[in-house]
Amino acid sequence: MLDGAPLDQYDPERLAHLIGYLPQRVCLFDGTVAENIARLARDFDNDRVINAARRAGAHRMIQKLPHGYDTPLQNIGTQLSGGQMQRIGLARALYGDPVVLILDEPNSSLDNEGSMALNAAIAAMKAAGGAVLIMAHRPAAIKECDRLLMLENGGRNAFGPRETVTADMLSNVRVIQKTAQISAGSLS
Repeated sequence: MLDGAPLDQYDPERLAHLIGYLPQRVCLFDGTVAENIARLARDFDNDRVINAARRAGAHRMIQKLPHGYDTPLQNIGTQLSGGQMQRIGLARALYGDPVVLILDEPNSSLDNEGSMALNAAIAAMKAAGGAVLIMAHRPAAIKECDRLLMLENGGRNAFGPRETVTADMLSNVRVIQKTAQISAGSLS
């Protein structure tokens, strides 16, 4: 269901514009930076490409490339850092103002500036009424989350407000550490 209607009532191409996805490993296509951000659309709007890049914190980095947004990636794709590729991937995910954003380990290759841009993009998406789903191991990636679902061994371990789930997790860690200290003391 999407907005109260079954998904099969939507044109698949229209659905694709409603969802932004950033995989853990970004794959850049043969084409320009702009074409990559625009999801290889034939007739794309340059202003929307630049807007997505700005929201991803990638605009200045892209401007420094040999031909800016017109830089062909097949020539320099391997010369980009993981963080640069991740930011272009985030811009691609944000292109077209999706209502659902799915992020898989979104800050795996980002530096501090990139992580801040990511958190700002997530906050802006939420403020606009969008939904953001994040799969992450790093605490920095969940900073903007309202709710957490913690999975362990393929099942739900915890679900609830971020503050509650993280407090419970920290409490469990402290109990485990204390038990380990007691066990270590009894072994000596």
